[in-house]
This record gives sequence, C-alpha cells and structure tokens, in this order.
Amino acid sequence: MKRAGLLAATLLLGCGGAERGPDFPTTTSFPEVARRPPSFVADDGGRDAVAPEGALEIRTLVVPLDSEGARALVSRFFMAVLLESTSDLYPLFANQAWVVSEGSRQPAQQVWRARLAQLDYTILAGRVVATPQALRTYTFASASRALRDGVIPPAVPGEVVVVVTPTLAWSGKTRLFGERLAFRIRPKQAEPAYEIAEITEDFRLP
Repeated sequence: MKRAGLLAATLLLGCGGAERGPDFPTTTSFPEVARRPPSFVADDGGRDAVAPEGALEIRTLVVPLDSEGARALVSRFFMAVLLESTSDLYPLFANQAWVVSEGSRQPAQQVWRARLAQLDYTILAGRVVATPQALRTYTFASASRALRDGVIPPAVPGEVVVVVTPTLAWSGKTRLFGERLAFRIRPKQAEPAYEIAEITEDFRLP
C-alpha cells in the first residue's frame, strides 16, 4: 500500500480573494481518526409544524451555501488523488460527474481511473500542490466576477465553482495536472453535503 508513505502530503488550499481562507495543514497534523466530510446545518424551519390529517408530510432539506465546505471538498479531492485511493475519490463525484478537457466531455470516474493507472501521483508526497493564493471561489452571486476572470460561473444558486492553479503540476518531465482545474460543486439532493459535478481541466495523458 502506498498510503503510509503519503501521510505527509501537503495541501494548502484556501480562499485567494480579498479575504484569505484557512490553510489546510499537512496530513501528519491530523489525529488518527477516519476523515469525515465537513458538517452542515440543515434548515429546520417548520420542524414542529403539524401536517394536516391525511396529508403526506414532506420536509425539504436545505443545504446552506458554504464556500468553505466547497473548498474542503476540493482539498479531499487532492488528498485522494495523492493517495491514489479510488475508494476516497469516487464518492466525491456526483453520479454523473464529468471531466471537460480540450473540448471533450468524459465520465469523471473513467478519466481518473485511467490517470491513476498510468501516472504516479504518490511522487508528490510531502510537496505543496497549491497555495491559498492559487485558489479562487465563485458563487452564483459573484457570476459577473467569474466571467471577468474567464471562468464559467455557477449555473444555478447553490452551486460553487472553485478554481485551483496548481503550483506543482509536473514530476520531472511528466505533467500530472493541468495549468488550471475548475471544480463545479453542488449540494447533494438527498443529504447535507456537497459533490463534484464537473471538473474542467485541459490535460492529456502522455
């Protein structure tokens, strides 16, 4: 297993705008417990309301817009890639997640299965993949800023687009990441969590 040699992988991802987000510590700084997704507080409005007799009770789960949670999801994506752990990576994708690259659109699991089979991402263990300054976050409310920056904005309220410019994309003469990755992240429908719906990255396997 390559996992033991990768526990020192460093991911420094945070908000690169006017207000700097948190730095993600190295994996060695975490206690020996299983990683968990970020917690979200669902809207409990109407929890005590009583449905009319004979009516079907319907409760709508509302996931608050949380750019911090979106950045945490991107951090887990890079962690899973450096671990080359498909069991950690695939659950981060939506059921029909896509990778858009050089004009083509392919299923995300298929793309990353091929990349992990052909490339060695564990060689980046202990290296800085991205700094807070290399990351930008766009919400539906900041769509105009995304367009000015040349980024496809979130399509609907609730989506978040996180753009990462890796500071380390090569291993020797082998490219491991594209110059820029844009993650379209949306709330899950059935639970209070986020999922990756699309990754735009111009990248070609050698």
